[in-house]
Amino acid sequence: MRILGFIKDLNLLSRYPPYLAVIAREVEEFHLCHVKGKLEEKSIIFHRLRIPRTIHFSSLLLALPTALKAFKICRKHGINVIYVLDGIYYELSGLLTSKLSRTPLVIRLRTNEVKLRPLLRYNVIKRILGDFLTRLVVTKAKRVVCISHELQDLVLGWGVDPSKVVVVHHGVDTKNFRPMKVEKPFPKVALFIGGFGPEKGASTLLKAAKDLESIHFFIIGPHPADVQVSKMLKNVHYLGIVKRDRMPHYYNMSDVLVLPSLTEGLPDVILEAFACGKPVIASRVGEIPWIVPSEFGWLVEPSDAEQLKEAVVNAFSDKKRLGAMGEAAREYVVKNFKWSLYAKEMIKTLK
Repeated sequence: MRILGFIKDLNLLSRYPPYLAVIAREVEEFHLCHVKGKLEEKSIIFHRLRIPRTIHFSSLLLALPTALKAFKICRKHGINVIYVLDGIYYELSGLLTSKLSRTPLVIRLRTNEVKLRPLLRYNVIKRILGDFLTRLVVTKAKRVVCISHELQDLVLGWGVDPSKVVVVHHGVDTKNFRPMKVEKPFPKVALFIGGFGPEKGASTLLKAAKDLESIHFFIIGPHPADVQVSKMLKNVHYLGIVKRDRMPHYYNMSDVLVLPSLTEGLPDVILEAFACGKPVIASRVGEIPWIVPSEFGWLVEPSDAEQLKEAVVNAFSDKKRLGAMGEAAREYVVKNFKWSLYAKEMIKTLK
């Protein structure tokens, strides 16, 4: 089986789990078109697309020349399946390439773009166009892979044949993400990963942290220019973007992961925290209620700072219980979230 996929910037893949590489290692050939960036991965055949920089800013303008070049790659290498992720550039590039080459299209939905676009303050035209395109690609695809049951319900609501829709969860590398002894800078540490994007609920976290001076919150991820790090609370520490191979250190430096998101698919950071033996406090959105039972986590309503504060206080009220919950969480992901299971389901779907 020969698969063709798309990624706009290869540098982004270095920040994420190897959800493309684990597929590539199980098939005859996995071709990946990209516009910029570099990545070392022997299992993937990379195709740098030479497209004028003047149109890099526009997903719509970029998609057409991408599809024309990808069409030639399909013919040259005998591609069997077009595999795309959600997002305007990937969806449109995949759909056009599929139609030009008459190659089956498979789309993987990782987040609820319909909910996300208003949170990211897309203008009305871009939101309507984006929602229309996502729905069009989903209904035209031969298979739709959803990372959450919420996305599955969304797709089925669009009238897609249930036999074409499957839920496949990511895995987690439990060898790299594991419990380890690290020096803690403070007695009580809560970790937040996602930066200051509105969809991650950072404002809710900061409201809760204001009344929890004895608990220190570490924030990892990008931040927009309008966020003044220097004016943050004394118990809030911004670490910026951390390289993926350093993330186990920060999970183990914390006592609990806090994720008050407004929308999610299945957050990899929850699986990684569990693998490091850390319980989770997270919003009741996306696939989170499916993977965070009360045995090793707390669920709160999104945007509810008071409820989030109560959950954090509850978590730190019993350190012994917190440790036991972390141990149970580790056992849970080791059994249920293996990359080998993900690869098996994805290969089955793509075939």
